[in-house]
Amino acid sequence: MSLLRVSMMLAGLAVLAGCATPLEQCLYAAERDQREISRELDERRGNLQRGFRIERVLTPVMESGFCVNAEGVLEPCMRWEHETRETHHRINPELEAERIALLERQLAREDGRVAQAAATCRATYPAE
Repeated sequence: MSLLRVSMMLAGLAVLAGCATPLEQCLYAAERDQREISRELDERRGNLQRGFRIERVLTPVMESGFCVNAEGVLEPCMRWEHETRETHHRINPELEAERIALLERQLAREDGRVAQAAATCRATYPAE
């Protein structure tokens, strides 16, 4: 999982923890693995359709621009920015199809587990 994806998930959790009800937090936690499997399944299906996997890396690059100095005046400067670079990797279509089939089976099992966990959440935290 990329660092960007992890930081986005953590930011989402921080927001969720701040304003979500206990029932919503419980349901969100119960569905975590299901969401992860679904994301990977979507990615793998895209890989198979394209014929290659895309690796995205956030890369620091030095760029020229304008900065505000101590007196509040704009002046030319160099600063670090980040850009996403993509690298394409060939895949083995047969292995990718096998992985997709495995993920589909895992997702079907997870759907049943999530239904049970959601029922437990609703029993523990009745409608508020």
